[in-house]
Amino acid sequence: MNKKSVLSLLFVCMSLSGMAQGFIHPGILHTQADFDRVKEKLATGQEPWTAAYNKLMTSKHVDLNWKPNPTVKIIRGGWNVWEPEGDNYGAAMNDAATAYQCALVWRITGDERYAEKSVEIMNAWARTCKKVSGNSNGSLASGLYGYEFANAGELMRDYEGWNREDFKRYQQWMLRVFSDQSFGFLQERHGCADDHYWSNWGLCNVLCEISVGILCDDIYVYNAGMEYYKYMEEHRYAETLRNLVWKLHKDDRGPFGYFGQMQESNRDQGHASMAVVLAADVCGAGLNQGDDLYAYMDDRIATGFEYVAAYNTGEEGLPNSPYTNSDGTFPEMGYGGRGTNRCGWPRIVNYYENIRGVDMPYSHKIMMMHENGIDGGGGFYGGNSGGYDHLGFTTLMCSLDPLEDETLVPTVLKGSIEYGGEALDRTLLNAVPRGAKVTLKVALPEGETDTGKWAWDDDASCISAEREVEMDTSFVYRVRYTNSAGVVSTQMFSIQVAGEAYVRDCTPYCKYAYRESQDTLIYVKKNESVILGMDYGGWHVRSWRWEKSTNGENWSKLNNATTNRFELASVASSAYYRVTMEHKSGVFKSQVFRVEVSEIDPFIIYNGEEYPGTSLVLPQGASFSLYAKPTSILSQSVNSTRIYKWAVANDTIQADTLTYHLDDLGVQVADLNDTLHVSAMDTSFSVTLVFQRFSSTGKEARTVYHFDVPVYETNALSPSDEDNYYIQEASGNRYLRNTDGQFMTYSEDTDEEYLWRIRRLPSTYGSRYMFISRTNSGQHLSEDGRLSSASDYSRHSFNLWHKCGSDDLYAIERSSSVSGGLWEIVPESSVISVNQGLCTSFPFRLVKKEDGSSVRDVVLEDEESIPLLEVGRCGKSALEVCVDEEGLLNIYMLEGSLLRSVRCVPGTNRVDLPSRKGMMILRYVTTSGRCKSLKMM
Repeated sequence: MNKKSVLSLLFVCMSLSGMAQGFIHPGILHTQADFDRVKEKLATGQEPWTAAYNKLMTSKHVDLNWKPNPTVKIIRGGWNVWEPEGDNYGAAMNDAATAYQCALVWRITGDERYAEKSVEIMNAWARTCKKVSGNSNGSLASGLYGYEFANAGELMRDYEGWNREDFKRYQQWMLRVFSDQSFGFLQERHGCADDHYWSNWGLCNVLCEISVGILCDDIYVYNAGMEYYKYMEEHRYAETLRNLVWKLHKDDRGPFGYFGQMQESNRDQGHASMAVVLAADVCGAGLNQGDDLYAYMDDRIATGFEYVAAYNTGEEGLPNSPYTNSDGTFPEMGYGGRGTNRCGWPRIVNYYENIRGVDMPYSHKIMMMHENGIDGGGGFYGGNSGGYDHLGFTTLMCSLDPLEDETLVPTVLKGSIEYGGEALDRTLLNAVPRGAKVTLKVALPEGETDTGKWAWDDDASCISAEREVEMDTSFVYRVRYTNSAGVVSTQMFSIQVAGEAYVRDCTPYCKYAYRESQDTLIYVKKNESVILGMDYGGWHVRSWRWEKSTNGENWSKLNNATTNRFELASVASSAYYRVTMEHKSGVFKSQVFRVEVSEIDPFIIYNGEEYPGTSLVLPQGASFSLYAKPTSILSQSVNSTRIYKWAVANDTIQADTLTYHLDDLGVQVADLNDTLHVSAMDTSFSVTLVFQRFSSTGKEARTVYHFDVPVYETNALSPSDEDNYYIQEASGNRYLRNTDGQFMTYSEDTDEEYLWRIRRLPSTYGSRYMFISRTNSGQHLSEDGRLSSASDYSRHSFNLWHKCGSDDLYAIERSSSVSGGLWEIVPESSVISVNQGLCTSFPFRLVKKEDGSSVRDVVLEDEESIPLLEVGRCGKSALEVCVDEEGLLNIYMLEGSLLRSVRCVPGTNRVDLPSRKGMMILRYVTTSGRCKSLKMM
């Protein structure tokens, strides 16, 4: 076999060194064999690789000065009832293209500057972006930018400079933001008929799922995505291959004697060409993992490729049939956009002509019609969305030497599975029970003689085409067959064991007395209704099950409850309720609720007003009272004994038995010993009320409420003109940027963009404060949290409510000149809004940038008195941080620049150290406001 033939086989024979869970890495659109080939060709100046690489290096996205532009939401299809904000998806498509192209350059050249740029972009998005939003067009964003970001991550996954925790966060981000959204489209279709959406919608989301599955080593995600391309024939989904190439026309001009009419062909050629490239990428990813999707269903996709290529290269007289879907009939070929050029044809041509030995004259012709066959990627096909639908650069990455001997071609294999007594014409399975036995089989084409040369990647002792495996864990199996010409083919089987998959967390839900919450201990008045539930933001739910128990141990199924909500129409007695979601991956998620019949209603009395509930934010020095009013007949009865016990931590501070006296009319009236009076509180106050009622027979009923009364001091901050402050989101890890007034993930490279001067105004302005940008002293924050240069001190100044007992928790109140109101951060957004209601929380931290001069004193004062933080080394590059309360650990350089923020949970946390040398300062702030600082040499 000559050298050129050996090189062509590298496309099929993939290295096992990059496997995890059976997936090959890198292994979505490119493998290590691809990069080895490219580097070899470039080293000797061979074409077309040299010209293709030179084109890559002219891209505007191969730019070491590129600044990431992450957004909290990727919006495509905005300005409507589903998404009130406007489109911004251009930021995602441009950053994804840059991350991918810089990753290519690093893989080819080894220049770590490009690796760092790619990782910088991906980390920024994973830290900032929370969702994909918009109308139905949001599903295009999830599919297209999802698969593009996944491919960039796959190329960078083994870069040593990418912190492992950051990579894990990136994987979780891909699953949570893109995979969930893509499955939402594939499963629900926005409520439309199966065939309403054209094939590109499904194809890009399939490509997203299989890409994310490989990136995250999640076999369930890969299989579930591939299911839509290969096996969903009972539906009319346009991305399923039989519907994608929906009709075969016998025609000697087509490959294998047929042209295949594509589902988008009678729409227009821009979209038909897009479907070609997306399908080719799906096939390429499958092939790289060992599943030759090009050859699936007797090379059906090849007939579609050539059909689109023929029409777009000027071929006339092509066979065509009217296409009908739920929206109507499209009677003839769509001529709009005829001649469209999209990057990706070299992937198709090189597979068929240089691996399989199948002529693709029209695909070859359209490939050579543009730039002498040298394709580009994002940035080379215009600046609108269509120019970024594909990653491209397939001339560079997919070109092979010509196949000189057409007998040296791989054998097309056909895999099947026997499981549960059934013969299944498929190569993937999900949710197989652990320990189940599965038989994997591979068949040769009819008439081909078996050479007997079979080799399974994971078991060298197995040398046959049939194999039984016992499924202990999810895995991708591969068998390789060497035919009589010495050419190797591969067949993969991907099997997921039930319970081994990413399923996003669920949150409890409760609605009682018109109030929605996530409470799991609910006190309900007798005979009133309450709705319990569990919210799951993903898809692929198999079932919901509800159960009831009187003791929390013995459960009975509630047959009338089969959704994620369950209404208790009339609560007569206390009980436990459990809801369990079964995911199609075999993962179970459960939540237990305890519903207690409450005999009291809690109140807070302040300034003579009664406020129902258990929490109220009050000013420092306020006096208030806490009490609970009996509501049930038994709790109001004079024949019952009622005990009110008030406790702080484990200490009882007041315990009384309710007594009565006669008023002037001789009516029994309860004494006020059920009430806790608190005078002139100077710090936040929390207390637990335990109400006990004993009947005349001695039977006890108990209700427990936790009261929380935070108090604040107003305008006590005394900043100097030289002080720098960060304005941080208290519940997260975002900082207010002084260039655009948005809360974004902190970046140490642009520290100055997060610094504010806090200026205190004179008493004529109420001693309020202004927030002035440190990058542009002419700009400050207006009453609505936007940057302004207007000298309107009355409107653009604020009262700072500092939570007593905390170091830096604040509520920010607007001036009375603009009718007051409190700032808050819009949920799932990065901008400030105004709340005109009561203060319920302290949503901001004002963190002074430390210079390190006072840290030693802080450590000496607090080290013994607050044992909330213990730190030890864990190797050279990490710390073992033990804490007793959830909080945020900030790591600073001695001069005050913030290096990293890490959220810690009670117990032991591993924290990777920033790659900086020198003394650092660790500052830990708990959710309750406790803090501690340490120096670390």
